[in-house]
Order: sequence, then C-alpha cells, then structure tokens
Amino acid sequence: MNYKWGIIGPGKIANKFAAALELTEGAVLQAVASRDAERAREFAARFGAPRHYGSYEELASDPSIDLVYIATPHGYHCEHARLCLANGKAVLCEKPMALSNRQVQAMIGVARANQCLLMEAMWTRFLPIMERVTGLIGEGQLGAIRHVRADFGFKAPFNPEGRLYNLRLGGGSLLDIGIYPLFLCLFLLGEPDELLASAHLAPTGADETCQALFHYRDGRSAAIHSTLACQTSITAEIAGTEGMIRIPTPWYKNDRFLLERTGEEPRSFDLTPMVNGFEYQIREMMSCLDRGLTESPRMPHSLSLAMSRVMDKIRGQCGIRYPGE
Repeated sequence: MNYKWGIIGPGKIANKFAAALELTEGAVLQAVASRDAERAREFAARFGAPRHYGSYEELASDPSIDLVYIATPHGYHCEHARLCLANGKAVLCEKPMALSNRQVQAMIGVARANQCLLMEAMWTRFLPIMERVTGLIGEGQLGAIRHVRADFGFKAPFNPEGRLYNLRLGGGSLLDIGIYPLFLCLFLLGEPDELLASAHLAPTGADETCQALFHYRDGRSAAIHSTLACQTSITAEIAGTEGMIRIPTPWYKNDRFLLERTGEEPRSFDLTPMVNGFEYQIREMMSCLDRGLTESPRMPHSLSLAMSRVMDKIRGQCGIRYPGE
C-alpha cells in the first residue's frame, strides 16, 4: 500500500524530508502547501508532487492525503498540527513538538479526539545507532546507567528576524538543537527530579547558549549544552557501572561508536551508513498506520510531554519567554 504524504512549509528541512520520501517504499509525496503559492509550486515541481496549495487549509482538507509532515517554524507547530488533526490527517510534527507543554497537551488532545496518529519528528530516535546503543544497554553491557552527557553547538550569525533568534518563530538554541541532548538524557534516564539551568540570551530574548544539569534522587545525573555562538564537539557519553559508550561527532546521527567495558579492550561498532536519515521515522509513521495506532510505542506522547515539561522548566529558570506566555 502506498501512503500519500503532504508537506506544510517547504523550507530547508522539508527538502531533506521530501528526498527521504523518494527513498522510502510505500511513501508518495502527494502535495505541498505554503503561504507563498509560487514557492509551493516550485517545491512540488522539484519533487514531482501532483498537487500544490497556497494555503495550509487547502492541504489539510485534501481527502487524498493520508499523512502530513509539519515543517514550519517552531512557533507555528501547534496551530498547523491541530489544523491537520482536526481534518483527520495523521501528523508527523517536526521537533520540538511545540513551544510549551501546554501546547503539546493541546495537540495530543485534538489527536485523541479525532483518533489520529500524532508523532514528534525526533528522527534520531529511529536511527540504527540508537537502536544498537539501546540494545547494548538492554543487554546489560554498561551495567546500570549513572550519567549521560551530550552537546550540540554551531556558529550562527545573529539575525533578529531569522528563525534561530526570533522568539515569535520559537527561536533559541534549546528548542532548535538543545532538544537533541535533552532527548538522549530523557530517553535513557527519564525526567530528572531536579535541574539547574542557565543561559546567555541574545538581544531578542532567545537563548544563544543554554546548559542544564539534571539530578535524580538515586544519584544518577546528566548534563546538556547547546549554543549558537560557537562550534562544539557534538559528542555524547553514556556511563554505567560496568562501562561507557562514547559517540563521536556528530553523535546524533553517527554510524559508529565505542564501547569501553571495565577491564576489557574497547570495541568499535561500525554500522551501515545511513542514506538520508529521515526515512526511518517515515517508516515508523506508516507502520503505526498499518497497525491502526494513534501514537508510536517507540516515540510515545509521554516522551514528547516529558521533553516539553523539562524545556518549560529550563526556560523558566533562564528567563526565556515566548509571545503569549
């Protein structure tokens, strides 16, 4: 069976997603929508989509579309996802799911009311490296996990109107790239009992740099760091009572990692290189539809809610506020 996809927001990340659809068996790009009709037409022509729309409402109401990928700026995720869900469409919403936990709850509420599949597009979750790492952890290769550390940083020119620094668009390092380290920590350790966060804010009020320490009552800990001010190592470590996994740059999409067990020689794992990376989450969405699911058991609503709750707490400590809050 072929599933027909629609894309809302034909920007940079949508180009990568459309290319991944071409690589994924059973996936077809049916339509693209933009507020700029000419931009939608050009995108549709580039990727062979038979339909293009100059409004999101038209795409959401198109009965031929099974699933919609939301690729608009963070500040519009909630509005656009709810529009599609209310029209009975399955939705893959680009991360972060929304600006706040309140918005994520609202999106899930609409999905449940309409019995529609909704998943956050945390593509790293489905990559072979994440499957292999979690498999080793499940086998007890690291013993009990005690600490996780990850970072993500690059140099981004300051543009107060661009999506990285504009609060109206959901700007800031935490939501844009800090969500990768945050996901890893919460996926492996769960929500922390306490956290301590700090940030350096740009003149727009968006966080240029953000860092947080997580503490758990049983002694586990985690540390995350994100920045738009400089290039960082983009590495990760997962440490347990029996060993450690080191993932080199770029940790969130690598094809290799190192396992260091106490008293043993380090083992290097080299996986089959991925082609695009987005195809794995596309397959997950279609598999969920095949099974009649309204949420993915591998990227459940509970994890998206947890990430949004923790981001709310971090932003609260750092004084990062989005319009309307």
